[in-house]
Amino acid sequence: MNKMVSYQLMTLGLSSLSFGLLFGFYSLVTYHMLMIALFTGALALLYGFMMFGLFAFPLQMILQKTARTFSLMYLSFYIVLAFISVFLFYAINEPASISWIFQSNIYYMLSIASAVIYWFWDSLILYKRVQLTGKIK
Repeated sequence: MNKMVSYQLMTLGLSSLSFGLLFGFYSLVTYHMLMIALFTGALALLYGFMMFGLFAFPLQMILQKTARTFSLMYLSFYIVLAFISVFLFYAINEPASISWIFQSNIYYMLSIASAVIYWFWDSLILYKRVQLTGKIK
């Protein structure tokens, strides 16, 4: 059980780091200012750690009972959960934004990117674990 939690924490950390790097690079390309990119990357890393920890981590624990690597069904679960978590994040931080959130490209970009990043690291770490041990547990 402890080894399984360590793999899940590794997924959480790598996913958060990847999410922060992705949005830091996006900010650098968009605004051409390093300070804004670093600040955005740091905020995205913290946001990713919180949202992945609150939403994706518990789902990952449930899905690990019948784990499959690079499953499109798991990706769809992560996408649905990401849409819900990003919506709640926007609704809590700025309740006035609820009226335009579904018209914003950043909502869809955040949701899909976070789901794909977490799914990728979850599947890759699970795949490596199966290769090393020959079994999932």
